[in-house]
Amino acid sequence: MLNRIEATALLDWAHAQNPGPWRAHSLHVARAAGAIAEKCSMDGERAWVLGALHDVGRYEGVRGLHHAVAGYALLMEKGDPGAARVCVTHSFPDGCFEHFNGRRDVSPEEEAFLRRFLAEIIPDDFDRLIQLCDAICTAQGVCLMEKRLVDVALRHGLEPGLDEKWRAFLNLRRDFERRMGASVYSLFDECAAVTFAAEG
Repeated sequence: MLNRIEATALLDWAHAQNPGPWRAHSLHVARAAGAIAEKCSMDGERAWVLGALHDVGRYEGVRGLHHAVAGYALLMEKGDPGAARVCVTHSFPDGCFEHFNGRRDVSPEEEAFLRRFLAEIIPDDFDRLIQLCDAICTAQGVCLMEKRLVDVALRHGLEPGLDEKWRAFLNLRRDFERRMGASVYSLFDECAAVTFAAEG
């Protein structure tokens, strides 16, 4: 398993290959995941690493679904199957391949791999935590989930099954808030400012 220093170095390397706001987003996901994990008696350091690396497959360029496959392959090569797994699971909060919202720029072999992977896996708490944090973090910080979901839909289009995917995200938030006994947003001072910032 990669530690925080190794994860940060890998993220920095990946960002150098394909610079963009996805690195800042990944670091906010890491921070949010670590904070929520600690409130839920989970390993905050592990959560931080998984959050930092969930989009590492973006090193290959501006890609859609392919970033999940690229991240999985890279992290399997680095010897961290748990982090590799999150590269795939973070894009599928309801476990349904058809509900991916964005470009399905994968080969037939990659699509078959993803379908098989999703059919065989049972999401664990870390999978679910990174799905949640991905849905509440922009490149500017933590925001209301609804803002992030609308932003993604506007960039990638309204795919069939989007309502089911959004329900899955909302259920994730409710589940973690039950475990915490508080709103996830209560942990992040910037939430209101990021949510209601004027669009530039």
